[in-house]
Amino acid sequence: MKTWMTKQYWKPFCIGLILAACPALRGPAACAQGQVRAWGMGGALTAAARGLEAVQYNPANLALDHGSSLGLPAAAAMVGNNSLSLDRYNEINGSYLDTADKDQLMADIPADGFGLDAEVSVSAVGFRSGPFAFSVGARGQGRGNLDRDYFDLALYGNQPGQTVDFSNTWGGGYAVGMATVSWGAALAHTPGSTLAVGCNLHYLQGLYDIHIVRAGGSLDTSIAGVDGTAYVDALSAEGGSGLGFDLGLAWERSGWELALAVDNVLANVDWDQGLQEDSYAVSATTVTLLDGDLETAVADDHEVKPATPYRTRLPRSLRLGLARQAGRLLASVDLERREGITEGRPARNRAAAGAEYRLAAWLLPRAGIRLDEAVGAGGALGLGIGAGPWRIDMAVITTGGLMPGSAKGFGAAVGTRLDF
Repeated sequence: MKTWMTKQYWKPFCIGLILAACPALRGPAACAQGQVRAWGMGGALTAAARGLEAVQYNPANLALDHGSSLGLPAAAAMVGNNSLSLDRYNEINGSYLDTADKDQLMADIPADGFGLDAEVSVSAVGFRSGPFAFSVGARGQGRGNLDRDYFDLALYGNQPGQTVDFSNTWGGGYAVGMATVSWGAALAHTPGSTLAVGCNLHYLQGLYDIHIVRAGGSLDTSIAGVDGTAYVDALSAEGGSGLGFDLGLAWERSGWELALAVDNVLANVDWDQGLQEDSYAVSATTVTLLDGDLETAVADDHEVKPATPYRTRLPRSLRLGLARQAGRLLASVDLERREGITEGRPARNRAAAGAEYRLAAWLLPRAGIRLDEAVGAGGALGLGIGAGPWRIDMAVITTGGLMPGSAKGFGAAVGTRLDF
């Protein structure tokens, strides 16, 4: 027994949750100078970052080389999910789905639900001279999840005696601008060996924040009719400010480097502008196919009210990196643990490995692989091109699949700078 509930209410409701969960897709978001080269190597740059790249990946590395750099605009963006590859999407898009197709689609979705991720990075300008650097950019992320029961309802409809629950639905995201002062210094130096420490101090200008405070619902189908509820409470802000602090350590010896970096050791934003709380609710009691007036059978409500100022902490990440420079070849490996984007969400572990080969002074091809416990393996390709002091870097990266067709997410990055 399929009812009007699937099409008329539940589908738009859950689409709205997807949009609410990914605000980073709508605005600017991290300092991207280092991210361009890193993505070309699968994300493995904690030990290998140099110059302005060290600001984002490990400020201790500012003490390991010399020179000056002027960072020009750079940008990086990625979007992905944990369920559908590009080939799978193309296969089902606009097609009639029989029972076997629906069963396969449900098998693609993990028990925890359909997850979405978005990440955008922007660098406006940066300058590095010796162990000091100053940069201006922006950072943002969005992450959301739709309960697996929604897809069960959308694909198969509601059956008599069935209860579906949407409680594992959540989302959140932020976008902040930042001005960063960075410094690196050698703690100990012997012939062939250097131990260094570094830090970043960020001024954070909050651009946008949204998080789902409470969301869920259920649908009960019986012979008498359908009873259902759906609700979502979202808190948002359009301005705020705060401070952030990153810390890095690096040890270099005979072409090897071991590095440790902690992003957002302290990073709080006090949101105090454009504060709003939106509450949506839909309920229906004993609705049947014979109901001629759905306006009276279904009650929906949208309440908007001012919200009080609140504080959020940007998610902390811990990275351990190892790099080896052997002639023209650079190889690098990273292990990362990143906190959930919203409070109470689980941390994620990643591993990355990459290589860069100097074919010529002006040409550096790159490749890498990344493993994410939530979405699986991904591949990366990058290229650095130089002409005198001017350099341009480009990269593409996949998540959840090594090849474009099997991938569940895609990213691209480009940036340019002058090295002196």
